[in-house]
Parts: sequence; structure tokens; C-alpha cells
Amino acid sequence: MKITMITGVVVVSLFLTMTKQIFAQDPNLSIYEIQYTTDVNGASPQDGNMVNCCGIVVFKGPSWKKPKLALYDPNYPYGWGGIAVKDINSVGAFDDVNVGDWVSFTNVLVEEFKGTTFLQYKEEIDSNLVPLSRNNPLPKPLAVSVNEITAPVPGGWNGFEFTEWLVADHNSEKYEGMLIKVIDVNVQDIGYGKGFDNYILESNIDPNLTCWASDYLNIDKGVGPIYHPYVINGQRFCGVSGVLEQYTSEKEGIYYDYYQLLTTSTESFIVEQTADFDDDCDVDFVDFTLFAGHWLQSGCAEPDWCGGADLTREQPSGVVDLSDLLIFVQNWLEGK
Repeated sequence: MKITMITGVVVVSLFLTMTKQIFAQDPNLSIYEIQYTTDVNGASPQDGNMVNCCGIVVFKGPSWKKPKLALYDPNYPYGWGGIAVKDINSVGAFDDVNVGDWVSFTNVLVEEFKGTTFLQYKEEIDSNLVPLSRNNPLPKPLAVSVNEITAPVPGGWNGFEFTEWLVADHNSEKYEGMLIKVIDVNVQDIGYGKGFDNYILESNIDPNLTCWASDYLNIDKGVGPIYHPYVINGQRFCGVSGVLEQYTSEKEGIYYDYYQLLTTSTESFIVEQTADFDDDCDVDFVDFTLFAGHWLQSGCAEPDWCGGADLTREQPSGVVDLSDLLIFVQNWLEGK
């Protein structure tokens, strides 16, 4: 009887302990529930917890880097809807994953690493990845103003260099891990950041507004170059898109805390916006008025192409007609 009672106490105690662990936190969380934070430094409230999560893969890192994905939840298109996933041991878990796949992760660790919230896939803790569907439509990058992901400001001076590059606040945190785009910018300067691989994008609308970008995850830049070939001082872009990442570090007495827009491919750079006839990097009613002024005009040829209204230049018809209108409609409000 005594042994039975002791055994019963042990079983009940073990049950209560397991129940507490199970219900202490629901492991099935949305990306929003993992990313949303009120922490002044941007740390996730789930840091250190094991969770289950799902979303659409909007980016897969290049083969020469450790496996990395960007995961997106379409239920939160305006903030807190993206997160990075890393295969910590390079076990090839992402080999069968493609951009556009809706995937489910189970038993992954939420970890803050150098400022960014990651889902860490670890084979040794029995993390699991299951593709639920393929070829899902990808979201358009969320257009944000340059000042919403503002560049860090320098501080301190040791007689040779600045000892701090810190953001004024972490209001950009809600875009961390998300696919975003800044509009109408130019490359002001290169060679910034901890790895000297950041460059400054300056707003053409307000030159006082700047943000930082980097190409270290760009699949089209190649293994050797630091920057994509498009990135040269003074280059103007109608848009630059990528995944936003926070980066914090201390190196040789210099403290870094900044957000960087990570371009992902050549398509991240929009040099000219299709159907933008007034050269303001967006397509609106002004452009439609200019387009309509050339409607049914014939004899379109280079270099003018009927004021640019003949948009079917790869297979030119020489006439501004329905084929051109279709292209115009496809680009309507782009850049906004």
C-alpha cells in the first residue's frame, strides 16, 4: 500500500509537471505572435521557446551561404508578418523547399541572433519541415518610405573613426523578415557597416532620408563580388526591394545596431518603372493621360516609341493599341 501511494504521488507529480510544460505555452503560433514585440530593442517575447509555425517561402538563400529561408504570413501584410528560418547545421533540410511553397515547421527554436529573430531548424532536437502546397502566389513587396527603415547615425569618435552606428529607435522592427520596397532612391555611397558591405540608399524626393542595403544574400551577384553589378555610386533606382534584417554587433570597439534591406536577386532593382511616362517612378493618372494622348498612334519606332506609349517593344507592333493598354493596366499604381 505504501509503495502504491508513493508511486501514485510520483505519477501525479510527473503529470502536473508535464501539464504545466505543455500548457505553459501554445506551440502553434503565427509569425505575428512570434515577431510582435514591445521590447525597446526588438527582441521577440518567444525568445528561447520551441514553437510550431507555418508560412509561404518568399526567399531561399544562395547555395554558397548557410541554408536560410524567409517565411511570410499573408494574414499580416503590413507588419510583423515575416521571419527568417535557418538550418543551423546545414543538414540539407531545405533542399526540397522552393520559393512559393507553403510550409509547416514543428519543434523549431525561436532565437535572437545579432538583433534578428530567427526560427532555428535543428535536426538534433527533431525539428520537422513539411511542404503543405506548392507554387503559391508571392506577395508584392510592401512599399515603405525610406524613413520607415532609416539608416543608423554615427556617434562617438576615437580620433580615427566613429565608434557607434546606431538607429535612433526600433520602429522598423515590424518589417523585420518581411519583403519590402523603397521607391525612387539612389546609391549615395558604399562601404558601410560591420562588413563594409552596406551601401546608403538616398531618397530622391528628400535627400535627408537614407537607409542601408546589402547584397550579401543576392543570388545573382555571384560568390566573389561584394555588391550586385547594378550598385554603383549615383545609380538611380525607381525601386529597391528585399528582406529587412536587423543587425547588432560589436567589433574592435565599434558598436553596430542597424536595419539593412537585403536584396535577393537582379529583380530586386527596378531601374525604370514600366509605363511611367512622367519619370516620377510611379504609374498613376498623370501617366494614363500621357498614354491616352498617344492612343492608336501608328508608326511607333525607336528611340521615341510614340512617347514611350508603345510598350510592346520586344515584339513591336508600331501602334499604341490594346496590347499596350494591357501592359499599362498590369503596372497600374506600381511604385505607390
